[in-house]
Amino acid sequence: MRAAGLLAAGLTGVMVLAACSSGSDSSAGGDVASTTSLAGSTWTLSSYASAAGANTAAVPGSDGAPLTFGSDGTIAGSTGCNRFSGAYTQDGANLTITLGPMTLMGCPDDVAAQESAVVAALPNVTSFTADGDLILKDGSGSALLTYAPGIADLAGTSWQATGINNGNEAVVSTAATSGVTAVFGDDGTLTGSGGCNTYSATYTSGSGEIAIGPVAATKKACPDEVMTMEQQYFAALAASTAYVIEGTTLTLRDAAGATQATFQLSP
Repeated sequence: MRAAGLLAAGLTGVMVLAACSSGSDSSAGGDVASTTSLAGSTWTLSSYASAAGANTAAVPGSDGAPLTFGSDGTIAGSTGCNRFSGAYTQDGANLTITLGPMTLMGCPDDVAAQESAVVAALPNVTSFTADGDLILKDGSGSALLTYAPGIADLAGTSWQATGINNGNEAVVSTAATSGVTAVFGDDGTLTGSGGCNTYSATYTSGSGEIAIGPVAATKKACPDEVMTMEQQYFAALAASTAYVIEGTTLTLRDAAGATQATFQLSP
């Protein structure tokens, strides 16, 4: 009987230790998940909860409705139409977002509905998960907004110009601007069209900084206005020292922070 009692006690001890071990592993997994830092990350909107609570896909063809978490506790983003700024506080998996100023452009009906949902949702965020996608949740744990990881680097991306600095401190767009392209290769080469001629250069990038080497281009002749734009574009590339990717938009800036060229991600 005594041996049976000792055996039972031993088994009970093993069960207790197993339970403690299991709880510890679960806690550790939770700790790993909760220590994901959002600082410095950029995301693009995949879906949002409508006013009726239905999961609704983000409007295609918008700017990607990006959301960027700054390392200084600020946020910047877009609803797919208007841009906003604000602040955030993260404590493990807990997250609060305070919206700041927002632009006030008119939006198409479908984007306006998305904008209303995003603007209503962000202040109600209390927690998040970031296992691949970023899911922002309310106090009940319901998903309010789902974001996909944004583009982290230039390598392997292709872009179509939407504006070019004309050398007079203005970024302009004409009917020919969309013919300007930039393809950032994985091997450090930059190629594309200047609107008339094809070009190539080298580039290095990282941590928001970029250096673009001298541009070599073909010598085809085009209408004067196209040739002028092309030369302005090549000058803009040479002056660029920094870049910002927000959703599906790319901005190149010079050392003083002046915009040199803007792009939309190519399909």
